[in-house]
Amino acid sequence: MNARWRTFAIAFAWLLVVLLVVGGLVWQRTYERVSNQERVTLAHGLALHAAELRDTDFDAARKLGTAAVGIHSDEQTRAGLVDTLVDTYGRALSPLIQEPSHEVTVSGDGRVALSNDGGEANVWDLKSWTDPKAIRKPDQVPPLKGREGASVNTTALSFDGRTALTGDDGDTTTVWDLTDLAKPVRLATMETDRTAQSTNGVKKAALSHDGRTAVIVDHDGVMTVWDLADRSHPKRLSATGSDTVPIRDFALSADGRTVVAVDDHNKVAVWDASAAEHPVKAADLDLSMKFSQSATRTAMSADGRVVLVQRAGQIEIWNLNDRARPVRHTTLDLSFDKLYGTYDMSLTSDGKRVLVAGPSGSGTLWDLSDPAKPARLATLNGHMPEVESVALGTDGHLALMAGSSGVYFWNLTGLDEIVADPKQASCDRYSAEISKAEWARYAGGADWSEYKSEDSDSVSVCLIDWWS
Repeated sequence: MNARWRTFAIAFAWLLVVLLVVGGLVWQRTYERVSNQERVTLAHGLALHAAELRDTDFDAARKLGTAAVGIHSDEQTRAGLVDTLVDTYGRALSPLIQEPSHEVTVSGDGRVALSNDGGEANVWDLKSWTDPKAIRKPDQVPPLKGREGASVNTTALSFDGRTALTGDDGDTTTVWDLTDLAKPVRLATMETDRTAQSTNGVKKAALSHDGRTAVIVDHDGVMTVWDLADRSHPKRLSATGSDTVPIRDFALSADGRTVVAVDDHNKVAVWDASAAEHPVKAADLDLSMKFSQSATRTAMSADGRVVLVQRAGQIEIWNLNDRARPVRHTTLDLSFDKLYGTYDMSLTSDGKRVLVAGPSGSGTLWDLSDPAKPARLATLNGHMPEVESVALGTDGHLALMAGSSGVYFWNLTGLDEIVADPKQASCDRYSAEISKAEWARYAGGADWSEYKSEDSDSVSVCLIDWWS
C-alpha cells in the first residue's frame, strides 16, 4: 500500500511540475504577446505624432520617428522615419517667387530644368543645386517666351539639356538652343498642321535623347514627327491623325522609335515610329476592365520596354519587349481619389523608379525593380496645396515638383541609404534625447523606464533598443 502511495505521490508531483512548467510557458508567451503588442502600439503612436510634427517641428518629428523604429521596426515606423528624413532634402527652387507652375521637366544629365507658369517657360540652372558644396543657389535664367506673345502650353528637353521645345497656344512649337543658359537662342519654329483648325494650340511635345527627333501633339489629336538634325531648319516627317479622337497624353522612347499615346476614348495605342515618315500602330493595350474611369496619363522608360498607364488612382505596369505583344505586369494601387486619380508621373530612364503626384501637395516614389512587386520608397512633401507635374532625373537622384506654390527640388543622392536603414541614417546625422516631459506628452502613459538607462533622466533615441 505504501508503495502505491509513493508511486501516486511521485506521479502527482511530476504532474504538478508539468502543469507548472506549461502554465509558466503559457504565462510567459501571453506576457510576451501583450508586451509586444504594447510596444507596437507605442511605436505606432510615436510614429503618428512624428508625422503630425513633420511640417512644424522637424527635430521633434525626427526624435519620435527614430524612437518608434527603435521600439518596434516595421513597415509603418520605417516609412514614417524615411519620409521625415527625406523632407530635409527638398527646397523651393525660388523661395521668393511662389507663382503657380503647371509643368516641370528636367534634362537627363540634371543640368537644366524648365517650368511652365502658363505664360512663359522658366529656365533653371541646376548645377549648383546638385552640388552640396555650392553655397549660392542661382535663380532662374532668362525665360523662354511663346511666339509673338503666345502663352506657353508645354515644354520638352533633350537629354543633354542643350535643345528645348516650347509649344504655345498659337499652334507653334519653338526650337531653342540652351548651350549657354544665360543666353537662350531661338533657332526655329514648327507649325501645327493648320488643316486641323486647332484652337488650343500645342498640347504636348517630346524630344528623343539626342534631340534629333521631336514628336508634337496638338489639341485636335494630330501627332507630328519632326527631324531636328538641323535644328535651325526642322523638317516635318509625318502627321498622323488619331481617328479624330484627341490624344490626352503620350510618351516617347529615348531613340524616338516608340510612342505610347492615351486618347480621350480611353484607348492606349503603341506606335512604331521606326519609319518616322509613316508611323504604324503596333498594338493597343488591353486595359483592365475593373477600371470605370478613363486613362489619363502614361510614362515610358528610355528603352521603351516599361510603360505605365494611370487610371482612377491606379497604375498598370506593362512590358513592351515586343511592341506588337504588350504584356501587363501588375497593377499598382496608389490609394488616391478614384475620381481624379493621379496628376502626373515620371519614370527614371531605366524604368526602375517612378514618382507619382496625386491630388495633394506631395508625391510618392516607388521602386519598380521587380515590376510584379512595386515597393514604396518615400513620400516627397511639396509643401503646396496641389502638385500638377513631376520630373525625375535619369538615375532617380534628382526630383522636381511643380504646382500651386511654384517648383520644389530634391537631391535624393542619399535616399538608398535612408531606405535601407532609416534609424542608422538618422543617428549618423543626429543624436538626440527625449525628455521625461516629452515622453509623458507623446508616449500615451507608457512606462519609460524600459527604454532608458537606469542612471539617465532621458531616453536616447539612438540607444533605445539597447535598453528595451
